[in-house]
Amino acid sequence: MVLQAAREAFVEHGYAAASTTAIARQAGVTRGALYHHFPDKSALFRAVFVAIEQELNDSVLEAARRATTTLDAFVAGCAAYLDFAGRPDWQRIAVVEAPAVLGAADWHAIDSGIGLASMELGLAALEAEGLLQRPASPALAVLLFGALTDAGLALARDSGLDREELLTAFLSLVVPGADDSSASRGSRRRARRSATSTPARTGSGSGRTSPS
Repeated sequence: MVLQAAREAFVEHGYAAASTTAIARQAGVTRGALYHHFPDKSALFRAVFVAIEQELNDSVLEAARRATTTLDAFVAGCAAYLDFAGRPDWQRIAVVEAPAVLGAADWHAIDSGIGLASMELGLAALEAEGLLQRPASPALAVLLFGALTDAGLALARDSGLDREELLTAFLSLVVPGADDSSASRGSRRRARRSATSTPARTGSGSGRTSPS
């Protein structure tokens, strides 16, 4: 309850104007109880940021799990990240407030600490099926994680680039010839399987997660 109330306050009012007294009241706890768990407002904001970044990562992994092939899973995970980057609550918390409140180093450490493993998992799955043209090394994961992160930030900042353009460009760096239609084809295959009561296979790959 406290984290939800705090998220709503930070999104609506921004970090500086958000009141811990109002947050405690909205959450149904005393201000003393709030400060028992969070020593100050910045610690509360950090917990909110971690929670929304984890939610982002979970949405990426869930989208990947619903796919039926490794490539479709990777595409679906990347697409889910870009979709999440369009959410106003994530934009306000992660893009506008977090860098100023936490500092760039802590912001990036939280983001990559949650999301980089998902990129590594997705690349390893692609490599196992011979879909990568280069080894799925830690360096490659870091570079692609950063590229997808910046694509999400470009969407969040309304840079003039659209989601499909960014997704297609990113996927061309990973698997030439792959694009968002891979996920669409996977959805159509799942629909046909459902209609004929044929069990679907769970995908093993995933895309990226948070912004860095």
